[in-house]
Amino acid sequence: MTTQLISEIERFASSKGVAPATVTSRAVGNSRLYRRLKDGKSCTLGVADRLRQYMSDNPAPEETPEAAA
Repeated sequence: MTTQLISEIERFASSKGVAPATVTSRAVGNSRLYRRLKDGKSCTLGVADRLRQYMSDNPAPEETPEAAA
């Protein structure tokens, strides 16, 4: 579960152009959470749910054909 959550955070951060720690800071108020997860620690299911809810509520803008050109 932790490796999947890390992947989700990294993909979301990349799509938004921010650092993964920024995502965890904005989502749950803990900028150190990403590093803790990378270091093999875990988080509660509630925290994981809040992270996923934040990412779901704040999707990256769709890329328009003009932006891709």
